[in-house]
Amino acid sequence: MVEQTEQGLSDEYARASPWPIPIVLGIVISEIGIVFDGLLPVAVGGLLLLAGSVVGILRESGFASTLYRPALGVAAVFGGAGGALYVGTAATARGLAFLGTAVVVAAAAVALFLYETERL
Repeated sequence: MVEQTEQGLSDEYARASPWPIPIVLGIVISEIGIVFDGLLPVAVGGLLLLAGSVVGILRESGFASTLYRPALGVAAVFGGAGGALYVGTAATARGLAFLGTAVVVAAAAVALFLYETERL
């Protein structure tokens, strides 16, 4: 008797990754916040969703053993990108969104460090 298996599934990967949907939603929400004037907090929220997804992917895939290190890296990248956009281009709203996100992600990285080292 032939054993029935589902195509595309393997024993190595028992489940699918949940990260593609939050990444797409983060990009879309952040762009909506940038395109429509006065929705800068929406843009920051979308970028926070994107940043959290990137940190989660790095942790889940094994590239990072902690959460605070990739969070600090994402905060540094977003801060650098935001500063460059704000100072060097006319896209000041986009730069402010990146800078605001960098501040929040850096604060979250500090909280994650305190939590993971059992100081919080």
